[in-house]
Amino acid sequence: MPDTKTTIRVALDWTPNTIHSGLFLARAKNLYSDANLDVQLLPPDPAYSTTPAKRLEAGEVELAICPSESIIAYAESNKPNFQLQAIYAVLQKDASAIVSKNDEILRPRDLEDAVYGSYNARYEDAIVREMVNAGGGDGSKVRIEGSKGKLSLFEELKKGTIDATWIFLPWEGVEAQLEALCLNVFRTEDSGVPYGYSPVVARNAVGNKVDGDALRRFVLATQKGYEMARADSAAAVEVMKEHCSGKSTEFLEMSQDDINGFYGEAEGSIELGRMKVEKWRAWVDWLQEKKLVVKQDLRFEEMFTNEFFS
Repeated sequence: MPDTKTTIRVALDWTPNTIHSGLFLARAKNLYSDANLDVQLLPPDPAYSTTPAKRLEAGEVELAICPSESIIAYAESNKPNFQLQAIYAVLQKDASAIVSKNDEILRPRDLEDAVYGSYNARYEDAIVREMVNAGGGDGSKVRIEGSKGKLSLFEELKKGTIDATWIFLPWEGVEAQLEALCLNVFRTEDSGVPYGYSPVVARNAVGNKVDGDALRRFVLATQKGYEMARADSAAAVEVMKEHCSGKSTEFLEMSQDDINGFYGEAEGSIELGRMKVEKWRAWVDWLQEKKLVVKQDLRFEEMFTNEFFS
């Protein structure tokens, strides 16, 4: 290892939450420090004005946490000095869903003429419309509202200014449970959408300032952090209390217990963080089939790598 610590700035996808428990636990338990790394976990600004991928492209950070859609979108863009590539899958299974609280919106097709609160993500609105189509409705009739604040869409849903939005079930879903708010949940997989890894930790594969050895130390320490979070929810909650202001211990315990089931598949079937080529292929193929991705010669095998796990 080098004599001085390697600094790795990581742009978080949202304000700190239990999706990030393994990262914060790895830092708190000195796993990064012991690997001769200075890891800085940087949340977005309050207005979420710049995506993590954009911060990585601009050179503000060395790594970014983002959905696999961002990886695919950048692969389409063909930027010569920027290749967004996933190096660690934070979640192995999709923990997100479209939700409504309207008694008249009980299935995706009921989103016809409803107001959907959008995060303005690259393929998001089209995916929602395709889910409506798959249920026998007319996705073109969904009214997309993209002017609401990205970090407040769930609050807008609760207030009734929008009819549906996309949430993480181990976070906003837990919030709904504690508030006795009944949600109608529409998972992408139930509509035939093979949603990819979300989120992932990504690097710039053609211009990364961090060498492979440092990335390997980061990935292995991160993997250990998530293993610790899954094995000891209480330890993860204790660490996350410092970073999740306004959230009760009960909330964090419920959230951590829930999300532990998404960090990895059945024990022993796959290492935490590793990715499967089949999952990337299915996701890219679906996007191309629905003509959401125009470019047909995308090399999905270059969109991720497992090389830093050994």
